[in-house]
Amino acid sequence: MATSVTPNDIKEELKKLTKQDLQDAAAKITPQQIEKVPPEHIKAAIEAISEEQLTAILQTLKKNQGQLGPMVAQLTEDQLTHAVGCVKPGQKEIAIKEFDLNNQNSPLASIVNQNISEKKREVIKSNAPKGDGVKDERQ
Repeated sequence: MATSVTPNDIKEELKKLTKQDLQDAAAKITPQQIEKVPPEHIKAAIEAISEEQLTAILQTLKKNQGQLGPMVAQLTEDQLTHAVGCVKPGQKEIAIKEFDLNNQNSPLASIVNQNISEKKREVIKSNAPKGDGVKDERQ
């Protein structure tokens, strides 16, 4: 009998994972796997992840830039809706720093911008905590 994974299971497992465990997992994930992750699991992971763990994951994704665009493209609107509202200010700062998102010439910012649809961009803006949006350099 298979048991389903709950958001609380995700939170408990994250506590056990080392920086290296997370880097290994981030290096192996495929874009096709991204869209299969239940939105509530993404939310649980964001709520439970430490800043050190997040930094480790983002640094690994930076090294695998070829996978980053397809991963961003595979995120569903529902996943984004669940994820955006629970991102803590410290997590946002880490993402901006690691991906250099406020620099319009940043290769990583460019990859993210090229692979996120206008509809998904609106989902992000409408679900982000007020006064906490990432600077949009396209304006």
